[in-house]
Amino acid sequence: MEYSNEIKVGIAIVVAVVAAVFGVRFLQDLPLFGDTYAVKAEFEEASGLTAGNPVRMKGVNVGSVESIRLDQETQTVRARLRIEEGIRIPEGSHAKVAGFSGIGGVRISILPGPRENPPLPPDATLSAPPEGSVFDRLTDQAPALANKADSVLTSTNTTMSALSTQLQDPDSDLRQALTSAKNITGDLESVTEAEKETLRALLQNLQSVSSDLDTFMGENGDSLDVAVRRLNESLDRLNRGLASLEQTSATLDTVATKLNEGDGTAGRLLNDPSLYLRLDSAAARTNTLLQDFQRDPGRYLNDMTLVKVF
Repeated sequence: MEYSNEIKVGIAIVVAVVAAVFGVRFLQDLPLFGDTYAVKAEFEEASGLTAGNPVRMKGVNVGSVESIRLDQETQTVRARLRIEEGIRIPEGSHAKVAGFSGIGGVRISILPGPRENPPLPPDATLSAPPEGSVFDRLTDQAPALANKADSVLTSTNTTMSALSTQLQDPDSDLRQALTSAKNITGDLESVTEAEKETLRALLQNLQSVSSDLDTFMGENGDSLDVAVRRLNESLDRLNRGLASLEQTSATLDTVATKLNEGDGTAGRLLNDPSLYLRLDSAAARTNTLLQDFQRDPGRYLNDMTLVKVF
């Protein structure tokens, strides 16, 4: 009877151990009956990675994190991974921590190397990729982005609350401005409705004028061309006349300059006062002589022999 109880206890222990093993493998997303092999990975930052998190390659689960620890000497994170037996990881592959710890999505992503490379042996070490990708940088900045988003949402909530308060207050400036805008919009709609026929008639008149203008241009295009050509010829003649006028003006300026300077007979006449006085005196004597001749022409004719007869 005692042996029977011991057998039962032993069987229960074996069943519990088997259940625990299968439960751990199930929780670690490992095949229940398949073989696995171990590889190692090194990271600068765990970013919330824990044992049991999945390991993925090209988006497919290929294993799980068996353990994770911090190396005190190198200050790096070392993780031990259990990979399914049939999964081939080429040499030159890298491992990185991906996902967000805040939503429970942290995992290890394996970036496979060239597929022609030989597979990694068991217990090989996967290093982090040389440079972080855009997604990695986004993951690193996720907390700051979350804080900024929270701040923006808080500010937006505050603004919306203040806006709601303003809208509910009938005496607020915003409420009055909206009311005024509504009234203006209504007035514009009324004016538009009232003047709709006028606007329609105006548009029709504009269309008619445009059509008439097109017709006129089509029928009188040749005449307009002739008129434009004649106008251009007239403008050319006018330009030539203006050029001749400018030349004449320049000549007159030259003559006036010479007269002012006393050049020539006219210049000396204009600029010599004594010559003017002599001419004036001669003109006065000539005038006196003519007056005397008119009064007594015989006085001058008696002394003149018009015809001498031999």
